[in-house]
Amino acid sequence: MSRKPSLLAAAIKTVEQPATAPVVPAASDAPTELKRAAHSPQAAGTYVPPSRANKTAKTHHLPPTYWETLEELSFRTRDDKGKRITQERLVAEALNLLFAKYNFPVVREGRE
Repeated sequence: MSRKPSLLAAAIKTVEQPATAPVVPAASDAPTELKRAAHSPQAAGTYVPPSRANKTAKTHHLPPTYWETLEELSFRTRDDKGKRITQERLVAEALNLLFAKYNFPVVREGRE
């Protein structure tokens, strides 16, 4: 009876193989934003939905009741057109209220 190939051995072989030398871009006068965009974690050619373009995700560890309440609020609230208000919009609104409370500038983002 033959043995299954070892996943660990295959991973070690892959790591030990010489990688191609990374291409180092020449120093330029490009703004920092453009340099950051070039080092995005997504591979070139991957699709990014328009609703997530130029946005970042953050993770916060909170008790489940926070997330359950946010889901309930999102489910039950509607905008002027009768559409459900997304959790992202609710969190953005909450952050703006927090910023105003502590005298920080409120973020104004165009309506989608």
